[in-house]
Amino acid sequence: MTGARAERRSAGTETLLDVLLRWTWIRRRTPARDIADFDSGQPLRVVGFTQSIGGTVEVPVGKGKQVVRLRRGYLRLAVREAPAWSDTQGGRSATLQAPFRLRPASRKVRLAPKFERYELVTGAGTYDLAVPKRDGELMRHAFGKGAESR
Repeated sequence: MTGARAERRSAGTETLLDVLLRWTWIRRRTPARDIADFDSGQPLRVVGFTQSIGGTVEVPVGKGKQVVRLRRGYLRLAVREAPAWSDTQGGRSATLQAPFRLRPASRKVRLAPKFERYELVTGAGTYDLAVPKRDGELMRHAFGKGAESR
C-alpha cells in the first residue's frame, strides 16, 4: 500500500442517503469543512459534468449531425497531487497539468440548477467543468493561489 489517504465525497456530492439525512435535519459536511480537510491533506472527490476533459464524445442527432455529449464523472483533488478526472461510464480519465486558473462561465447548466459552470484553464488547454454550487468555494480554493505548486 502506498500510504495514500482514501478520498471522501465533497459537501456538494450528495447521495440519496445524504438527501435523507438533510431532510431529517441531521448535520452534513460543509464547504468550510471541505476546505479545512483539503488543506490538511484529505483527498476529495467532487462530482461534475464536462464535455472536454479527457476528449470529447460526439453522439448522432439525426440527418448526419453530431453534438458533443456532456459526460458525468468525478474530479479528484489532493494537495500534493495533480487533479484527476474520471468518467462515471466509459472509462475515460485524464490528469490535469499545472498551472491552473478557474474562471466562472456565463452559460448555465441545462436541467441542473444546483450546478455552476466553470472554464478550467490548465497547462494543456482550456476545459469546461460543471460542479455543484455548494462545491464552488472548494474549487476556487483548490485551483486558486497555490495550485501552481502541485
